[in-house]
Amino acid sequence: MVDFRDRAVPMLNNEIMLFMSAGMLAYAMKGTSAADRVSTFLGYLAHQSFFLFAAAVMIIVLCITYKGIHQIAAIGALAMQLNPAELGMSNMGLALLLLLTWSISTALSPFSGLNLMVSRFAGISGVQTGLRLNSVHLSILALIGISIISVIH
Repeated sequence: MVDFRDRAVPMLNNEIMLFMSAGMLAYAMKGTSAADRVSTFLGYLAHQSFFLFAAAVMIIVLCITYKGIHQIAAIGALAMQLNPAELGMSNMGLALLLLLTWSISTALSPFSGLNLMVSRFAGISGVQTGLRLNSVHLSILALIGISIISVIH
């Protein structure tokens, strides 16, 4: 335990700060007019079609991550703002959709650590790495994931 405390915990400082700051940002955005508009818009789409709702959530998070804001902040803000009962979904369905969105946005974002590393080794930009190399695979993954979640929700 002492070894873990002395060696492993100090190496987690960046991750701890990332999660704490993302949580504070998400909490600060909760109840703002912008967050309320997004929530109202997503609620409207959820009552129209689950597939429109899921696509809108993914597009919103992807747009935010392409601006350089980490996925955890966008997902955290949506998770705090959306109420599964008002959307006509189960808690598990919404959680799975947000997890799927997180994983896809991580692989597509030009600012994610993995894409930055691959782009440096391949000699191409982070946008090319995310969009050109990962887009077909992740589009198929999104369709399969949304289809499975639509059965669960």
